[in-house]
Amino acid sequence: MIREVVRVTRIANDFTTKDLSEKSQVSKSYINEIEKGKKNPSNDILNKLSEGFNLDIKDLLFLDKYHDSLIGKKEKLEIYRMLLLKTLETYEEIEVKKCK
Repeated sequence: MIREVVRVTRIANDFTTKDLSEKSQVSKSYINEIEKGKKNPSNDILNKLSEGFNLDIKDLLFLDKYHDSLIGKKEKLEIYRMLLLKTLETYEEIEVKKCK
């Protein structure tokens, strides 16, 4: 479920909905509606959210596709940790480039 993927990825990144809204240029209320399952985001919105997380859209779509088939919480947490590390590495690369 994309709503769960967005929520857990946001939490894993230690973002509030306001933080994600600012980073992705998607309104806070729309993010809340996605996370509650009231809205199904378009590819354009998913792309913006992915950019807000510093992830490729394929990463969010991968999580959406396999989220329900993962056996347990431990597996899900490990995948989210991997994505968080990827986000941090991307952020670090951006910061290093800024310093050059």
